[in-house]
Amino acid sequence: MALFMIICGTVGATSIRFEAKAKYFNPGEQAFKDIYGSGIMFGAEISIGIWKNLELWVTGGTFSKTGELTFTKEQTKLRITPAGIGIKYVHPAGSKMDIYGGIGINYYSYNEENPIGEVKTNKIGYIGTIGTYVKVTEGIFFDLFFDYSHCKIKPDEINVNIGGFGAGVGIGFRI
Repeated sequence: MALFMIICGTVGATSIRFEAKAKYFNPGEQAFKDIYGSGIMFGAEISIGIWKNLELWVTGGTFSKTGELTFTKEQTKLRITPAGIGIKYVHPAGSKMDIYGGIGINYYSYNEENPIGEVKTNKIGYIGTIGTYVKVTEGIFFDLFFDYSHCKIKPDEINVNIGGFGAGVGIGFRI
């Protein structure tokens, strides 16, 4: 932790946010939705103020679902684990609220298992986010956000976008 604080100080960090997040993930690809549907993705994020209203953010999460194969109705399991980095512009909107927008890149780890076989692949994609930080007390905040992610993978000769829309909430503290 001391090393982290020293590094942040050298880049002129004005604040650091630590946050636990949950979002409702709605895949953008219909074939993906037909098998797995939508669901909750859990994650965490660290944001570091780097210059004026700009923050560097690092995030990670996981989405796990069980579904049915389209024709055989056999069970299939999915895990998508994105880890990313990006930049946010945070604008003060009063003493209790900040609004933000950001863009970033995610490294996606994709794992699907069913009786037909197992597919494991990794790919780079992108994400855009907008939201608002709502101050609860000194240091504690809620984050209400929307995001869109996009990542094309090719399991079994078919291009599939494993990204989609998300709406979520986070809780965290700022130092």
